[in-house]
Amino acid sequence: MEDRRFRFLRYANCWEDSRIIREGLSIRPGERGLSVASGGDNALFLLTADPAEIVAFDWNHSELACTELKMAGFRELSHAELLAFLGVRPSGKRQESYRKLREGLSESSRAYFDRHPGIIRRGLIHCGKFERYFQLFRRGIAPLFCSSRRLSEFCRLREPEEQRAFYGRWIDGKRFRAIFRLYFGVRLMGRLGRDRSFYRHVGDTDHFPEEVKARFEYGISHSRNFENPYLSYILRGNYSESSLPDYLREENHDCIRRRLDRLRLFRGSLLEVPEGRPFDFLNLSDLFEYMDEEEFSENERKLSALASPGARIALWNMQNRRYLRKDDFLAEEEESRRLFSKNRSYFYRDFTIYHVPGDLLPHEP
Repeated sequence: MEDRRFRFLRYANCWEDSRIIREGLSIRPGERGLSVASGGDNALFLLTADPAEIVAFDWNHSELACTELKMAGFRELSHAELLAFLGVRPSGKRQESYRKLREGLSESSRAYFDRHPGIIRRGLIHCGKFERYFQLFRRGIAPLFCSSRRLSEFCRLREPEEQRAFYGRWIDGKRFRAIFRLYFGVRLMGRLGRDRSFYRHVGDTDHFPEEVKARFEYGISHSRNFENPYLSYILRGNYSESSLPDYLREENHDCIRRRLDRLRLFRGSLLEVPEGRPFDFLNLSDLFEYMDEEEFSENERKLSALASPGARIALWNMQNRRYLRKDDFLAEEEESRRLFSKNRSYFYRDFTIYHVPGDLLPHEP
């Protein structure tokens, strides 16, 4: 029987910073990659690095359907039409666009969206459980400490110094701190945004809200709000023209469209990914955070079988501390810290790039 946790769309967007993932993986033209699918954003963006193939895997069929629909949008729609269809821009023609895209979908994805017409009507990027969690925050919680007008103004700021000053004057008061601790605590995030089972193997959860707040404060002190897609979605409920996710930026549209045939979807866990042809780069999100130690060790062994000598691996930790064993995977600690210092997504504890010992293998033609 299918796990109930994988029967619905959990993430309509990817929440790891795609820019530092691509930089950290150092993808060479012609390489073969493996990526967690999730909402599809990061796998699509990695196509801009000119790999020969990316296999995007996910156990949740809803996530693969989400990725496939975005792929169909790239294939058939102009950049402006895609933004309108996904929900970045207003549109009354999403059902019309879906009819155009529908025949290009697999039978299972077509059936999924036919059963959930509301996803098309509202715009795909707004329909994941995690996105609804932020919508509730913006509409029902944020007005208790700051007006939507001021939050929009905050998102438009361009310099860290003015961002820190604005945050200190208009946002970071006692009410904000109390609300932040409650709403971004494990209990509510697990119930409304993610899943309670995701925290089963996490030790200390009491300080999670304070850690997220500290990361948020670091982020607004070291990046520019006006171009941050993650901040924009959380505080404004959508992306602006200046803060589009990397895969939706106009300069990437035609490149991704031309390379869609290099992206292949696979339903299953990491343990079920076929072996044989090794992968040169692997984007694994925070995949190992939700496992017990025995399952984690089993996945490490599988990872060793899937990765080629010299392969690079990108891994995140949100709340847990799961690090690959040093005998088989070498952490690029200094480079990882440098990249994480530029992270625009505030929920993650750390980001690590590993490489597999050995020389890079020559690529097959």
